[in-house]
Amino acid sequence: MKLTIISIVLSLFLTGILCAQPESGSINYIVKHKWSKKIAAVDYISKSKRERDDYVWGNVPEYEEKATLQYDSMSYKYEEINDQSEYVGQSWRESEYVIYRDIEQNKTYDLMRMFNKLYLIEDSIKYPQWRILNDMKEIAGHICMNAQYRDTIKQNNIVAWFALDWPLNFGPEHYGGLPGVILEINMNNGAKVIRADTIIATEPNRIIEKPKHKKRIKNITQAEYNQLILDYMDECIKEERPYFWGLRY
Repeated sequence: MKLTIISIVLSLFLTGILCAQPESGSINYIVKHKWSKKIAAVDYISKSKRERDDYVWGNVPEYEEKATLQYDSMSYKYEEINDQSEYVGQSWRESEYVIYRDIEQNKTYDLMRMFNKLYLIEDSIKYPQWRILNDMKEIAGHICMNAQYRDTIKQNNIVAWFALDWPLNFGPEHYGGLPGVILEINMNNGAKVIRADTIIATEPNRIIEKPKHKKRIKNITQAEYNQLILDYMDECIKEERPYFWGLRY
């Protein structure tokens, strides 16, 4: 019954108003972080250690960041805007995080800082193994349906909301591969939420440029990047330390 509902809804939306969507533009996202929920989601930490961390960080207010995704029919680029948050504790955060996808060539070109080193990930595009659900809600003027998957590297539960009337398979950060643009990502029940705020159409011939980087940079594949995270996660598990103190959530 669930598959029938999904098929009917997708058919109605994807055949009805596809032409109304712009070929190129920008999606502005608001990124919200909640420390107490991040700590609650770390299941490898003992109850006493989790309670102690929650006591220290549980009252830290939610803070916001801004990000933008520029897209056309052949590529897209997601990057964070310089921190606009009033939360003073974010002055230490690194801003080097740019996700670029060459859709035509099926290539990634992701620039990010991790463990005080700047990495460039070049590989073929790989998407999560989503399970499409059947809930719906409105986001930024679009009716969206949800999907979910389990990040087995960082052990996070991810829920995505994708636009039924916008059949492009990209989204914020490295998330994509759904039958519509992802307008919201919800990690671990609100620990981190990336939600589309405004959508702006632009001229169709605009070129989305690859991110620029410094000369001193380390080129790696996606598999090598994943192994770096797994090694770090092993250290955090042994020391009962939340991984997000030193690694991007």
